[in-house]
Amino acid sequence: MPPTIPLQPPTVTIRPASERKDNEELLTIGFFAEVYLIDYVIRKIPRSQSEEDLQPILRKALIYDTCGNRPQIAEWLSRRISDYIEIKYYPYGDLYQQILEALIFIHSHGVTHSDLALRQFFIDDNFDLRLGDFDSSQCPGYVALGYEKASHCLPRDYALPSTEASDIFALGSALYELVTDVAPYSEIYGPKSYNPDVIEARRQRRDAVDYEIETRYKNWQFSG
Repeated sequence: MPPTIPLQPPTVTIRPASERKDNEELLTIGFFAEVYLIDYVIRKIPRSQSEEDLQPILRKALIYDTCGNRPQIAEWLSRRISDYIEIKYYPYGDLYQQILEALIFIHSHGVTHSDLALRQFFIDDNFDLRLGDFDSSQCPGYVALGYEKASHCLPRDYALPSTEASDIFALGSALYELVTDVAPYSEIYGPKSYNPDVIEARRQRRDAVDYEIETRYKNWQFSG
């Protein structure tokens, strides 16, 4: 079945907090979207009407539509709605041992995740794993909108399309996270903190650290 999501960007209005319902809990504000928990539903709304913010939402919908309702994929609840994305809330958090099956499944549909990491997996009510968060993903006819963080990224020509090989490399880093509870080379970034000065210092060092990690991977130097 061909995708049913319109490719023209919708008109989106971000509501101020005073206009939100009592059952809407703001979880996070990302680069492109605001994420809310509404009862047992996760809703992701573009931060603005810009093409940059709208395209990841449309890409998510396209990938969910391509994969369909399958046990390996987070349940998509907002079919035929183009203003936002809703998926089922999985309260048991990140990961289990069905990661490989989920990756094989999306690859069988011509989809490369392009940002695979432990945080992209969820456990449903039956403690089965679901893969989600397809903002950057690539599928037939649509190039990737981004790529993995340095700790999960296969060094390559980033102007070229993502591949199954780049997803599999990221899978290795995700499994490393599962075993060690930290991402590869996370210590290079320095300690995490909620202190604004520490956060800013980490941000300023990020490009240099990303380059250092990429160089180590190119030289076949792997964490652990």
